[in-house]
Amino acid sequence: MMIDHSMKGLLTSLSRLNGIHFQLMDENGRILFTCLPESPSLSIKNTAVQLAGKTLIEDSFQFRYDGRSQLLCASPIKTEDDMSSVLMSIEENCPSDNGTVHIENIRQFHTRLISLIEQHLTLNEEVDELVEELDNSFEDLNLYSRIASQIKTLKFSDEMLRSLLRDLLENMRAHMSFASFPDLQKEQMHILKPMAEKEVPDPKDFAERLIQNIPPDEPSLDDHYYILNHSYESPEMSALAKKPFRFLSVKVQHENYSYGWLGLVSFEMNEIFRRGELKLLTAMAEQLAVVIANTNLYRDLERFVINMVRSLVFAIEAKDVYTRGHSERVSYYSMLIGEHLGLPEKETNDLKWASILHDIGKIGIPEHILNKPGKLTDQEFGIIKNHPRKGGEILQPVDQLAASLPGVIHHHERFDGNGYPDGLKGEKIPLTARIIAIADTYDAITSTRAYRDSMQAEKAVAIIKDVAGTQLDPDLVPIFLNLYEKILVHEVN
Repeated sequence: MMIDHSMKGLLTSLSRLNGIHFQLMDENGRILFTCLPESPSLSIKNTAVQLAGKTLIEDSFQFRYDGRSQLLCASPIKTEDDMSSVLMSIEENCPSDNGTVHIENIRQFHTRLISLIEQHLTLNEEVDELVEELDNSFEDLNLYSRIASQIKTLKFSDEMLRSLLRDLLENMRAHMSFASFPDLQKEQMHILKPMAEKEVPDPKDFAERLIQNIPPDEPSLDDHYYILNHSYESPEMSALAKKPFRFLSVKVQHENYSYGWLGLVSFEMNEIFRRGELKLLTAMAEQLAVVIANTNLYRDLERFVINMVRSLVFAIEAKDVYTRGHSERVSYYSMLIGEHLGLPEKETNDLKWASILHDIGKIGIPEHILNKPGKLTDQEFGIIKNHPRKGGEILQPVDQLAASLPGVIHHHERFDGNGYPDGLKGEKIPLTARIIAIADTYDAITSTRAYRDSMQAEKAVAIIKDVAGTQLDPDLVPIFLNLYEKILVHEVN
């Protein structure tokens, strides 16, 4: 029992008012607080310990005289944590012949005083619980704010999901966190603390069976969650692990469409999942569901753009009968080089769009120039040379393709600075443009054009080796040549 300043003040004031000394003792007879002005005699100490013991055993008011003039009275105090303690009053100069009326008055006084003490203790415990809940709520709010801000800025991905599960595991009282999205055809993901690894030898199977064993008629499912604070309450759940566990899971749901579950498991059975933890996990699941929905919307938009781009490419190649399939082949070769270089996802995506659309500017070139079998005049060649910049102008209004523009505009620059449209030299030429230049050169050599027949792949390789360092990037050409076998297989297919 915690004796705070206000309780000490109350007992001290009562002692001064009526001359009765109070002390509080624990179940072992240890004095927690006393109003006695000086150390009591050994006789009173012994009497107090014996009386306190009897009071706790019989759980009732007790009294005893020490000698003929000192009255000791004791009453048990009940606390929420079941810790036993005793209120002791010591009255000096109280002859034993005062009779039962005085004893009864003391008993009634004890009853009222203990009621005040118990109310005070209960209030203190409630305040402590409230402070703890507020503290937990503050921590939960901080965690929610931090994780939610991260989730909102990311597309749905394995990396984002793994980061979320790690944060949940580190900041919530759990030994395992997992995410299961069967409808998205994604592999289940889970993270365990070392302690849980021996309890859960097969985490994937464990998580799947947890979800499978959620009772379909569980009322909490109407609010999109399931909570089990002791696995022994469910025979099906109890059979999943040798050691008892707690389980909390929340549906990841957006506008009545459920994508899957977020779950937490703990093997610490001295606690239960708090209401705040349920609210936090629910909030995280709601944010995640929005991200998934937005990602799906983004992918739908991306598919639309892809189809639109393909239509543009087909429109270009329909004008130039000799270059059908050219853009897709250039894109394939470019992506092989980009993959070998280990480009980040963003740069890979930029390369993909730039390589597919590198000739988009040809859409404005008259067909008689594109399909002319003989040598172009200077004026006609000038029109052809304008197609990279024209492509940039066509694509500039599309915000999603902004980062792909350098590859489109500069894919005809030369490494020695003698290319077009800006005469950029060396590594001042954007990387995407240098990659596309190699792929474009190879496909141009190996394809039939209006002004010449196609050449053998071996001849194309020899030419590319010859122009490395002048027309093409000398560091990228060897990478392309190392990928030559894959390119041949693609051509055969």
